[in-house]
Amino acid sequence: MSTLLQINQKAQRLLRSEPGPVDDVRYQQPFTAGTGDDTAERQATTPMEIGSIAGRVAALKGAGLLPAPPKAKIIRK
Repeated sequence: MSTLLQINQKAQRLLRSEPGPVDDVRYQQPFTAGTGDDTAERQATTPMEIGSIAGRVAALKGAGLLPAPPKAKIIRK
């Protein structure tokens, strides 16, 4: 079994050889690293915001506007 590093290296070699270097660069562009701090942003979410979201979800469910996905198992407490 190959390691994740070995798989990534093999994929990079294939991308450079098959489509060519220009297409390889164009393919890689959308996969750049982000610049934000997702953890800090998530931790900055206040409980009031979370409560507000939960309230909106409950209201949508109550109005029948947020149906359960097909094949979902509904668990009632």
